[in-house]
Order: sequence, then C-alpha cells, then structure tokens
Amino acid sequence: MAELTGRKQKLLFWSFFILAPILFPIITFFSLAHYSAYHNPMPQDFRQSIYKDTERKPLAKPITLKIVTYNIQDTWVVGRNRPERMYALARKLIELDPDIVGFQESFIQKDRAILIHELTSKSRLKYHQYYPSGLIGSGKFTMSAFPIRENFFYRYKVTGDWYRFWEGDWWAGKGAGLARIEIPDIGFLDFYNTHLQAGYGNPRYRAVKEAQAKELAEFINTSCWTEFPVILVGDLNTRRGDNAHDSLVVIANLIRIMNIDSSIDHIYAKKSPRYQFDVLDSIEIQQGLDSSGKSIRLSDHNGYLTTVTITPIEN
Repeated sequence: MAELTGRKQKLLFWSFFILAPILFPIITFFSLAHYSAYHNPMPQDFRQSIYKDTERKPLAKPITLKIVTYNIQDTWVVGRNRPERMYALARKLIELDPDIVGFQESFIQKDRAILIHELTSKSRLKYHQYYPSGLIGSGKFTMSAFPIRENFFYRYKVTGDWYRFWEGDWWAGKGAGLARIEIPDIGFLDFYNTHLQAGYGNPRYRAVKEAQAKELAEFINTSCWTEFPVILVGDLNTRRGDNAHDSLVVIANLIRIMNIDSSIDHIYAKKSPRYQFDVLDSIEIQQGLDSSGKSIRLSDHNGYLTTVTITPIEN
C-alpha cells in the first residue's frame, strides 16, 4: 500500500513537471485576456461632467482652427524606426502649427514621450491626453494648443475576436476618447478621437465596423454638449460609401470638414443650427525630415490637416 502511494506521488510530481510548461502560458494568456477585458481606467460616465450644472454658452465669436488626424503606426513589431519617426513627426507638426491633433496607434509610452517633450516645448501643443484601455492601451492620444478640461472614454462593446491576439484590436480595448477643450475668451469644443476595427481581410469584421460606427454615433449624440462645436477625427477603417461610414454620418448628423479625399482617415463636425463650418484648406501629410534632413515616411498611413472656420449663427 505504501509502495502504491509512493508511485502515485511520483506520478503526480512528474505529471506536474511535464504539464507546467504547457499550463503556465495558457493560464498567463487567459489571465491577461481577463485583465484586458475589464481594464477601463478612464472615466466613462459622461453624465458626471463637471459642467453638468453650469451654464453652457455657445462660442462668443468665430474661430479658425487647424485640426490634424494621424494614425502614426507606433506599434510593436510592424512599427519600424519608431523613435526616428516620432522626432520627424514632431518636427513636421511644429512646422504645420495645428491647434488640435488626434493620434491613433500611439501605443508605446516611451515613443509618446518623445512627442510630448518635443511638442510641448517647441510648439503650441501644450496639453495632452492619452486614453488607456484594455491590456495595451487604446492608442488614442490627443494634443491641444488649448486647455483640455475633462476627458471621457467609450469602449466599444462589439469588437474583433479576442483569441486573434496577433491582430491586437480586442486587446487594445478600442473606443472613442472625448476631450472637452476650452478655447480662452471664446468657449468650449468637444473633440472626439477614435479608431474602428481593422478589416484584416475578414468579411465578418464588416459587421463589427458597422456596429462600432453605430455605437460611436450614439456616444457622440449622448455625450456632446449641443451648445459647443463638435469635432470627430480618426481612422474609421471605412471609406465614404461603406455602410459603416455612411451610417455613422447619418446617425451622428455629421458634416465633412475636409476638401480632399482621405481614404479611411476622416475629420468631421456635427451639424448644428448654432454653427457654420467653412473649410479653408485641407492637406495630406506624408513625409517629414529625419535628423540629417533626409526625407522619411512618417507612417504607413497619411495624416491629414484641415483648416476650418467655425462661425456662431445668431438665432
């Protein structure tokens, strides 16, 4: 009997020794998945706005803004020459002198720190907000020449497959960040920055993008203050004419504030009886200069800058 018990103990020991290398990565993977699914550190309840009980006034006078949207491919593995590109991107933005920038795929903190240091010290973009979500962060990062007074983040409920970890969309906890920006002596602006599900050649993801577009439209409609101008920028992973794109435009009542084609990266304003939006110019951003003055591609996406005048309409 004692001999049998000893054999069982040895069997259990060797079973654990053999299975541990297999079980450990499995347990780790599911632990990380659980963390990613529930890690939402940004404020999400926009109803708790610090301005909910204050008088909200429309803009006091017209203002012309230069707004940028840019997917900067600051990612591990596929994002090559990241620090070099971040410095070049900062130099380009210093040259262009925008008022507000919405970055997507700004995942890596040390690379984001390059943008923060360069732009806060050498441009008007003194204010910034990153929107953490999921395991690796949402990738949404907003910089502004004007104070960002409060932030909210909406995480999409419908998303890609969690087990396709090589895609990263689910693990990033994709969603939309709202930055409520105060323009001194003029008023407030609600600025939304988002990145919808990528396609990866998977037809099933069309439905995911359509669902996310509807979630985004509902988030904008319910969280924005109608007294303020509302701007949306982002990599929507959809083109004009696609169901996801067009449903977003209709449901959120958006107007395009770009006068050039921009493929899947877009800048929109929400139509309002209070404001008129006039696009003065839009440009594509492809190249920058490295430290030696040599031309360098800044991302696998092109960035876009649009200049728009927002004029209050007297009712």
